[in-house]
Amino acid sequence: MILTDYIKTEKAEGKKYRYEVTATTESHDYLAGLFLNKRNPNKGGESFNLVPRPKTFKGTDFSDMAITKGSQNITSVYVPDIGQTIAFGDIKGTNDAVIVQFNSDTESGITTIELFIARGQKHNKRNLYFLFVDSEFNDEVEYLRNKAVAKKCNRRT
Repeated sequence: MILTDYIKTEKAEGKKYRYEVTATTESHDYLAGLFLNKRNPNKGGESFNLVPRPKTFKGTDFSDMAITKGSQNITSVYVPDIGQTIAFGDIKGTNDAVIVQFNSDTESGITTIELFIARGQKHNKRNLYFLFVDSEFNDEVEYLRNKAVAKKCNRRT
């Protein structure tokens, strides 16, 4: 399997950028540590922010958005095809690539985000994106979704 870990999030009610983890394979300890809420709301739960690309980001390959926690960047989010609800990035501080899938209902904005991690595949992230778009990972995606454990969170915070 190329896709090794899975995290599903839902938008926190009344919040502009915050997404609460609602299911995970509980297998990526590094991200679990980064996403951990150390204070209220939802102390002990996990969350992150999906924000427009900060102006302070350097580099020539400009991303569209970023997944952050506090002031820490976790991954830039690249959306190569606006007709798709799929994006990609790599997890800062690791060699891991991430495929980001948004909900397909664009009328209500982004309400659900799924992260599919491919450990050690940082340098193959674009190719993984194209394989994902071409449905090459459907079996792995279904396996990871079924393996995920529901997380209790308070999305109204």
